[in-house]
Amino acid sequence: MRALAGPAMLLLVVGGFAIHRLVSAPDGPSREFLDRELAGADEDHTGSCFSLSTVIIANTAFTSATLTWTAAGEDAWKLSMEDVLSNGGPVHVFQHFTFEQHGEQVRLVSVEASPNQSTEVGANIDNLLMAPNERRSTPVDRCREEGATGYRYKRRKKG
Repeated sequence: MRALAGPAMLLLVVGGFAIHRLVSAPDGPSREFLDRELAGADEDHTGSCFSLSTVIIANTAFTSATLTWTAAGEDAWKLSMEDVLSNGGPVHVFQHFTFEQHGEQVRLVSVEASPNQSTEVGANIDNLLMAPNERRSTPVDRCREEGATGYRYKRRKKG
């Protein structure tokens, strides 16, 4: 009977951890929030042609960045992107983006960043939109129509 005590205890600990992970989902925005179009940095908040989720995936797909969402108020979420770069020694790099829902769009309203990184909202929107444009990410439905335009959006060439 004592021979089974160790494996039984291990099974109990692993099972408890698995149940805890299933029951306590991490805090994060709804799919509806993430599927909204990211607004551009211009005065009219022209749509960028990319959903917030597409922009985030395009910017983090090939990185080791850790993403953490926290609620930032009604219809607002803060995304923390953190990474440790090892070029010449470990350096903690972070950006904290606060997004708010405005109608059918999500707008970047503030940025906190590690030293030597821009906290200017417009510059960060421009930087965030580079990756989905370069990777030719799938645009929102509105921008799939002929003649549709978007803030910094580069339409795919047909042919």
